[in-house]
Amino acid sequence: MNQKLHVSYVSAEISPFAKSGESADVASSLPKYLAHLGMEVSVFMPKYRRPEIESLPLECVMKELLVPVGEEKVKGSVYKAELGKCDVYFIDSPRHFWREDVYGTGKGEYLDNDERFVFFNRAVLEYLLEVKMPVDIIHCNNWPTALIPVFLKTHYLNKGLFKNTASVFTLHNVAYQGEFPPESLALTGLNWNYFTPSQLSFNGQFNFLKAGVIFSDVLNTVSSAYKREIQTEKNGWGVEEILRNRKNIFYSIRNGVDYEVWNSEKDPYIIANYSASNLKGKKKCKRDLLQEFGLSASPRTPLLSFISYLSSQKGLDILLEAMEELIQLRVRLVVLGKGDEKYENMLDAVQKKYPRKMGVKFDLSPGLTHKVAAGADICLIPSLYEPCGLTQLYSFRYGTVPVARATGGLRETVKPFSLKTQKGTGFVFKEYSSQAFLKAVKMALSCYAEPELWEKIMLAGMQEDFSWQISARKYAKLYHSALAIKRGG
Repeated sequence: MNQKLHVSYVSAEISPFAKSGESADVASSLPKYLAHLGMEVSVFMPKYRRPEIESLPLECVMKELLVPVGEEKVKGSVYKAELGKCDVYFIDSPRHFWREDVYGTGKGEYLDNDERFVFFNRAVLEYLLEVKMPVDIIHCNNWPTALIPVFLKTHYLNKGLFKNTASVFTLHNVAYQGEFPPESLALTGLNWNYFTPSQLSFNGQFNFLKAGVIFSDVLNTVSSAYKREIQTEKNGWGVEEILRNRKNIFYSIRNGVDYEVWNSEKDPYIIANYSASNLKGKKKCKRDLLQEFGLSASPRTPLLSFISYLSSQKGLDILLEAMEELIQLRVRLVVLGKGDEKYENMLDAVQKKYPRKMGVKFDLSPGLTHKVAAGADICLIPSLYEPCGLTQLYSFRYGTVPVARATGGLRETVKPFSLKTQKGTGFVFKEYSSQAFLKAVKMALSCYAEPELWEKIMLAGMQEDFSWQISARKYAKLYHSALAIKRGG
């Protein structure tokens, strides 16, 4: 049955070509596993000005694509790269995407993000239409692709190619909604009848995410805990009632890990490979990581890591509040990430104060990301909220033990270690405060001081299975549900 499904997977970011968050990792992994199930999967993203894209052997499959944006037709091009069983199509428009960053710089978002992603959404549909590519499912992700479901039910409603095409919209993070002034509606070519509270208007703004929620055939998010949280006033970022109104078509499927990429036994990025049955290589990875960050320490000095896009969501506020006391715990700390300029400046200042105890790199390249996953003893994840979280899942496979806040997907995946039962895969705290965070860190360090106990915790995490095979099958079922809804079944 899956063999007949043609899926177009659309994302503003795909690792390693462009990444600001975990949805990029999902976009690089999930399509591959859907293809393993026999589906025909085509992936679409913008062609940014990045060496990871420019170095690809790209084939120009459409030199000139005319895309309606407001009252004009904007010229674009389409390039293709073959990656495994999937074709990746890069939508090119220098005016919109000839930039190194996806959404903006550390100082703020690009002012023309409304036009950039209106263009991208329509360009995907125009290309599918031009080449008559069969498509059963268009799988959209986050606010930058949220207008595709809208366009399918408006401008493209009577196009035969899309007559039986269902839209699936995945909410990776509802805090980012793509809110723009009402005038931005003109870019879509839709009339003002659509700018109502029941459709595209939200608090007087044109809200892309809300549009996707209202118009998509099926919704899902990336953990069942996050699905519950975002339907509450406390954690719903204003869209909780809209999500509750769509509860009959709102599902959750937890993200997975591509163990072909994240695997300590055969990872090409790390200096020594290792496994649950032979952990010797991890000590070499720790030495290599210390050297990479210009730090020195004895083999038994705990090495802590924080790796993430730098934003308030990731718990930077309580991490920085706890930093002085954390540094005094006779540990070493490495921070890897990039993001808000405010947090980059604050971390830089702490690193200059404690150059022998803390290393910082404003980077999220695959090589460094894998080195940190393998070389650290403890991974700090003090998130304010976390839809799913992949850092803890990667850490498990590398024997790096998480200290995480019990929120969203972290709550589901990190089993709190208990001294009484001697079971668990990490250390968990509930209250969003530096005190609660430090208490959990200190408990982890006390266990680290007992090597046999620590190895037991490491191995418990390494034996967890969060593979994409499980989640991909759930997406296959979701796609068939979407088709049944679309086709009246």
